[in-house]
Amino acid sequence: MVTPPTAQVSVVNQQLYLWVKGLETKVNNLLQEVGVLKDDLLEKNDQLRKEVKVLTDDFFEMKHAQTKTLQKMDIIIKELKQTAGSEEVQVLKKYVDLWNPLHFATQQDVARIVEQQLHGKKETHKYIKKHIG
Repeated sequence: MVTPPTAQVSVVNQQLYLWVKGLETKVNNLLQEVGVLKDDLLEKNDQLRKEVKVLTDDFFEMKHAQTKTLQKMDIIIKELKQTAGSEEVQVLKKYVDLWNPLHFATQQDVARIVEQQLHGKKETHKYIKKHIG
């Protein structure tokens, strides 16, 4: 049996309609997936931006700390250059040992010795006057 041409067109139209509806569903599904991917991508992008900002802040903080440390090291080096070296300390030690400051007399010691000498001379002078003269 031969189908009339309008019936064939109707069947073709129905097949095309089903095919278009299937494509429309697939396109809608793909659009929905693309939307989800876009949202995820934007969220990840925001997270990465925040992480990069934190890392940048940390980097600048560390760079600042390094600069401060280098400045402190420069100050320490300058101060160490102003201190006596081991050779200079050895020379000073030689002189201190040579002078031996433990045997130096204080003003009180000198005053006491002078007083004893004067007292001794007076006693000697009295003794001489008494016995000799």
